Amino acid sequence: MKPTVITIVAAVAALAASPALAESWHVVSRSSATVFMLDVDSITEASGARTAVLARVPASGPVDDLSYSAGEITIRCSANQSKPGVEVLYGPDGAEQERIDDGYDFDAIARNSLDSYIKDMLCDDQRGTLVYPSIRAFIAAGRPRAD
Repeated sequence: MKPTVITIVAAVAALAASPALAESWHVVSRSSATVFMLDVDSITEASGARTAVLARVPASGPVDDLSYSAGEITIRCSANQSKPGVEVLYGPDGAEQERIDDGYDFDAIARNSLDSYIKDMLCDDQRGTLVYPSIRAFIAAGRPRAD
């Protein structure tokens, strides 16, 4: 019986010691109402397209309000096309509230649009100057502006 207990304890300890998924949230753009942030550590590539997680965070609000939405965005770099994926809405406590999948297809990326800035980050490795380890850290920092 002891070898089984030791094996289980070792497995649990290994899981607890494993690092959490890394996040590196870069501010892409902001309006008076919303800050758009891209997790560059979430970038994956498949079938000639790159995908990452894009968050939409209220530009102002109390530190204890963790409301935001996040969804995948896929870019076909050479074709200059983008497609949104499933959007997840998070409530004031940071817990998932709803998932929305509108089933959009790829569409052309307009110049100087949010998707064009995201394309620069996904396809040309450009990065923002404001970087946070999590959305919670950005909110806790007071949702700072670059200027």
